[in-house]
Amino acid sequence: MHATALAPTPDTMYAMGFARHGAAQAPGLYALPIPEPGPGQLLVRLHAAGVGRWDLHERDGAFARRLGQPTRFPLVTGSEGAGVVAALGADVAGFHEGDRVYGLVAHRNPKLGCHAEFALFDQASAWPMPPTLSMDQAAVLPVDGAVALRGLRDALDAQAGDSLVVFGASGGVGHLALQLARHLRLRTLAVASGDDGVRLALRLGAGEAIDGRRRGFERAVARFAPAGTLALLTAGGEAAARLVAAMPAGSRIAWPHGVDVPAPARGDLEAAAYGTGFDPALMQALHASATRDGLLPHVSRRYLLEQLPRAFDSVTGHHLGRVAVITQ
Repeated sequence: MHATALAPTPDTMYAMGFARHGAAQAPGLYALPIPEPGPGQLLVRLHAAGVGRWDLHERDGAFARRLGQPTRFPLVTGSEGAGVVAALGADVAGFHEGDRVYGLVAHRNPKLGCHAEFALFDQASAWPMPPTLSMDQAAVLPVDGAVALRGLRDALDAQAGDSLVVFGASGGVGHLALQLARHLRLRTLAVASGDDGVRLALRLGAGEAIDGRRRGFERAVARFAPAGTLALLTAGGEAAARLVAAMPAGSRIAWPHGVDVPAPARGDLEAAAYGTGFDPALMQALHASATRDGLLPHVSRRYLLEQLPRAFDSVTGHHLGRVAVITQ
């Protein structure tokens, strides 16, 4: 796919893309052909898209190296977005032009991501917008919501009445995990980042919340946690290792792949990383929870599409919940 001049035409769209891989690269504004939906696909005129750390990994070429595939440039990042159906491919059922939808664009290369005015969603990876969500809230739900649900439901097998510690509770995965935990009727301790993170965690239903930046936070974890407590670690490093050390015998601990948690040197804990997978059954369960339980992603920072470099900077610094770009 080749970039055209920046003057748009009826058949082109604006997109933010990378000319090559590398952490030092900044995305530029391109005018690209609007993609045409194939069988089973929806063309969506995007209103908002999520921005996450995985976009940085894609920019840097980590996904391309792992998959062993050459990247087609310009590379348009963005795994998730929300907007209005503009056109339908053959064999699409259950959607109509004009529907408000949100979705996930997996396995992008050479497919374009959501940091653009239009994107293609496979019908199995698109869902009607829950009426409680704004476009930007729906846009940031798929990735972190799925990671949180997989962690609680499958990796930890959380059941009503269990005690749960969420480390990184004010971040993208953590703040959704707190809401899922509330609906599962879990007893929760949120280890958040900063006073603003503690306030957000309590507002989202945490039974208790503490600031993980403060010295000695692990003593509060030890006081909270009975034998057999569950822990979902959505951030890693030395602080995560101290939390693990504070967990009582019989605890079950899980963290998603990509989070740097040192292997616990204890035989009285169950501790392991997990993969999310984003399979249709998981994503449908997340959509059902969002619709039924009123999950509300917290978007703390919003940028225009052409401000994507600032959005990338934001995801590496302190922020609550999620970062989004507004594409229309």
